Amino acid sequence: MNILGGSFLTREDLSKIFPFLVYLTVLLMLIITNAYIAESTSRAIKKNTLLLRDLRVEYIYAKSAYTQESTQTILIDKLAGEGLKESLETRIVK
Repeated sequence: MNILGGSFLTREDLSKIFPFLVYLTVLLMLIITNAYIAESTSRAIKKNTLLLRDLRVEYIYAKSAYTQESTQTILIDKLAGEGLKESLETRIVK
């Protein structure tokens, strides 16, 4: 069998194994495509994980700042300039 000369391609045996070679070629293409998609998905998951971590830190910071700014004493100080003051008596609404 002369592989380098190409004479193996002209024999009748090739016509018998040609469908199998096509099958193997399609399988190899599917494996390569699957590996590419898996790698792409892995990169996207890693990117989204980092983004989620950053957004979580930002959320915790914003929540902490909101909690601190909305305490009663700070609100009283901010609204005192507008003429509002804290009510010292309790009223029961019926």
